[in-house]
Amino acid sequence: MDSLYIKVSRKTQNDYYQVNLETLITIFVYKVCGISNVILKVQFEKESSQPTFLVDFTDIQLQILNNDVPLVAKYCAWPVIISGKSVVAGLAAVCRKIVKSCKNEFKKLLGFREACLMACSESSVWTKFCEVDIISTVKNFLLNFHEYFQDHKFFPPEDLIRFEYHMGQPVRVHNVYKIARQSNGNRNIKSGVPISELNVEHTFGEGVEMTLADVVLFPCFKIFFQILEPDILKKYLPLVIKWYDNMNAQENLPQFTFQMDKLQNKNVINISDVLIPNNITKQSLYVSDPTRYKPQSRIYTKQEDIDEIISHIIDSKLKIISSDKCFYDDVNFSWSEISSEAAPCSGALPEKRVSRKTQQLENLAKAAVKLAEDKSKTIVDFCSGSGHLGIVIAALLPQCRVVLIENKEKSLQRAMERVEKMNLGNVTFLQCNLDYFQANFDIGLALHACGVATDLVIQTCIDRKANFICCPCCYGGIHNCHHVSYPRSRTFKEALIKYQDFLVLSHAADQTHNDNSFKTSQGYLCMNIVDSDRKFYAEECGYTVHLGKLKPPTCTPKNNILIGIKEENVHSLMNKI
Repeated sequence: MDSLYIKVSRKTQNDYYQVNLETLITIFVYKVCGISNVILKVQFEKESSQPTFLVDFTDIQLQILNNDVPLVAKYCAWPVIISGKSVVAGLAAVCRKIVKSCKNEFKKLLGFREACLMACSESSVWTKFCEVDIISTVKNFLLNFHEYFQDHKFFPPEDLIRFEYHMGQPVRVHNVYKIARQSNGNRNIKSGVPISELNVEHTFGEGVEMTLADVVLFPCFKIFFQILEPDILKKYLPLVIKWYDNMNAQENLPQFTFQMDKLQNKNVINISDVLIPNNITKQSLYVSDPTRYKPQSRIYTKQEDIDEIISHIIDSKLKIISSDKCFYDDVNFSWSEISSEAAPCSGALPEKRVSRKTQQLENLAKAAVKLAEDKSKTIVDFCSGSGHLGIVIAALLPQCRVVLIENKEKSLQRAMERVEKMNLGNVTFLQCNLDYFQANFDIGLALHACGVATDLVIQTCIDRKANFICCPCCYGGIHNCHHVSYPRSRTFKEALIKYQDFLVLSHAADQTHNDNSFKTSQGYLCMNIVDSDRKFYAEECGYTVHLGKLKPPTCTPKNNILIGIKEENVHSLMNKI
């Protein structure tokens, strides 16, 4: 039976518990599904400075925890679900897991192919809106309440307006033409008709049927409309109000009673006017974020631009070096020493990829063995996919605890099946994004983490003072985000390397797929430049960093490897080189 772990700050006399916004939404989804096969476990914590809410728990069975919390439950920010051998964390993933545990009648909330909110917030604007943006907006609204009002005028948070614009955009679902034929009573509508001409309007956030996304959003908007008078907003946010009224009319949604805690206990505000800013992009939340660097519109890759930036780097006398010697060259490795089930050929890889994947794993496994120093360490395989790397490490280092972090449920399930078949007892599975992982560890691994993911992994390792082993990939996917910005290092910034320059280099770094061509050699140079920036940044954070090549270099076009060692660990390791 699955266990849902939540934290509360206190309990009132009438069985109301004080919770944060993420837990409030989780409990609402829990009540919507009416599940009995997920145990709700509660632990008390200190009161937070974040907005809190008093939620009625009278009809919910729960178990109060003292110090009996499993170690794996502490790896991620709560709420989390422990299901079998895996931990599920993150608002979207936890809510999806709750729905999957309920009766079939509610599983339709997951939508077509059960894909609702399945994509991670890093890649999906819609998931990010539901899981990150609107949550942040509600908290900011409550904490900085009076900033939104002036002389009885209301300045709506941007995300309310974004949702209004989204609801006015054409519906984009897999069966939109079938829906159009049914709703318009015209069976002759052809599939070539532009979606914008189908006259299919949003009833719910993802189309004409309610999904989990609507259930997640509903408590957030209920908070707004406990303070704001919906009738006043109808003129300015008509589609949002229509959606909200529609949600309130749903018979299968339970009555959900909560109170805003005393910190945010506001009276309904009288509004005489609403001021809508004009600088918000009017578009669907399905499409790519307009502020994001879009691959299809790269205009930064003219050869003369690349030449100019590389010349500038040479003139700046930056040391762009990639060594052919790795500090793990003296480590012996043989596949015969571990179970054949750990080999890539047992991991459902296409046959043509097995040989190169095997060579890639050998490199990172040898580096991990070197860093582990035959001691008991906690090793985290970030973006683990089906666990090819983490499983090899777990088999080689049975004294170490290996944690696989992956946000794709099916990939993690394949890894679980292999681990169970090998009877490995030192592997933990976390289905979550990096944002929710909060445990300390000793070594972080990432094999071909795409674009910005490599830098997120390195930053996480730096924050936890852990050593890291990273083989970057998809350099062209690099872009500024709320966690990292480019260039990373002070060294590059002082050399006046600008963000746009860095994007030019990262795009050129992806052109390494043709043998013996100018573009390929230039691509490898640009790879080294980008990874040198990563190297310099980690060194500025107190690391010794080796930038080298996988062996043989032909095992992958993206063959750079970055190995960072926290300075207090350097001497014992370097003596073994």
